[in-house]
Amino acid sequence: MNKRKAIVIRAKDLKPIKYSGRDNYKIVDPTTVKSEELTFGLCVMEPGGEGKPGQIHNDQEEAMFILSGNGIAVLNDEKEEIELSPMDTIYIPKGAYHIIKNPNSIPLQLLWILSPAGWIFDRRPEWGKKAKKGEL
Repeated sequence: MNKRKAIVIRAKDLKPIKYSGRDNYKIVDPTTVKSEELTFGLCVMEPGGEGKPGQIHNDQEEAMFILSGNGIAVLNDEKEEIELSPMDTIYIPKGAYHIIKNPNSIPLQLLWILSPAGWIFDRRPEWGKKAKKGEL
């Protein structure tokens, strides 16, 4: 029997993936710990930052949990803007548009989880390249 073992990921070992206006930390993912069913990470969005581009995951659900700071979620086809505060959770079903913005003067920190596993910038490398250049 090939039983996998639980592991601890230390914050000091995480390396930021820098995009225009935000740092992402891909913590649990097939590319980091060989997870099979989910991808989990942290985003630190600087004041004025946006999670560009707005996204639709046709084959994934996503949840976000606000740790600190305040922001705005722009959701669904209607592009409804909803204010975010610490301890708020956003559930994003498959096929729902979403983008997060930080119009405030302090960083916004949020945790995110995707299921099934896979990160949008791994799935769409052209977006990752543009985001790193600030073109998105």
